[in-house]
Amino acid sequence: MKLKAVVLILLVAALAALLAAKGIRTNPGSDEYTSNGAVSQSAKLIRQAGQDGKPAWLLFHSKTCQSCIEMEKVFNTLKPEFEGKVIFIDINVNNPAEQDLCAEYKIQYIPTTYILDSAGNNTFDYVGVIQVDDMRAKLKALAVEE
Repeated sequence: MKLKAVVLILLVAALAALLAAKGIRTNPGSDEYTSNGAVSQSAKLIRQAGQDGKPAWLLFHSKTCQSCIEMEKVFNTLKPEFEGKVIFIDINVNNPAEQDLCAEYKIQYIPTTYILDSAGNNTFDYVGVIQVDDMRAKLKALAVEE
């Protein structure tokens, strides 16, 4: 009886691992998709910013690298100041749902910043930490008044 239980547990674990490896969504009601050709929530926000004629700050980062943590602080400091004027898009490169977006923007190092103008064109990109005052100036130059 114990052998059957162990085999059943192993089969369930193998099935779960297979589904995870294939990128099957476990929460079909979520707007976040895996990297199987579907559009991630961040990609939708980028597209929506362009449709709405709003500039966007894309921050590609992880939650573990020190420079990324510093850049995330800059991001979170400036976000309230530019609310409604610039769309802030936080992209965690370790999220499988964001892999297509990372490939599209050719992310090799983090943190990487892209600033898109209101037409969706790249106006600035940078790898590394940007000081808050420098980033504020970049965003002010593109900010759209409501």
